[in-house]
Amino acid sequence: MEFLGIGYQELLLVFVLLLVVVGPERLPQMAYQIGRAVRQMQMYARAVRDEFKDEIDYLDEQYRTIRGEVDQAQRVVREEQAKLNSGLREVNATLEQATSELSLDDRVVPFAPAGASSAPAPEPAAAATEPPKPPMVF
Repeated sequence: MEFLGIGYQELLLVFVLLLVVVGPERLPQMAYQIGRAVRQMQMYARAVRDEFKDEIDYLDEQYRTIRGEVDQAQRVVREEQAKLNSGLREVNATLEQATSELSLDDRVVPFAPAGASSAPAPEPAAAATEPPKPPMVF
């Protein structure tokens, strides 16, 4: 088993060198200081981790809120599109019906006897209600 890439033999060598350099009187005090420093670093690491977790949770909450609003907007747009399509179908059906009725009226030619005077045919009603076309400009 290795600790930070250091095997048991290397750890034992470092411990023996530390014992020789520091001495047996100050070794417990040094171990206490090292343990305290490790605990403090763990505390700082935990605080940083918790801060990141809080920020990520906040961002996740914001994402869910915005995603819900986008989904709701998509539903509204789809509903309005369906209403618009149904309205266009109704207008198209009405227009087709009016066009078919108008074409049937245009096909009917009044019967005039051979000896009767030829009076001018009345203009179709659609021509009177149609707005004038703009001039062609090139």
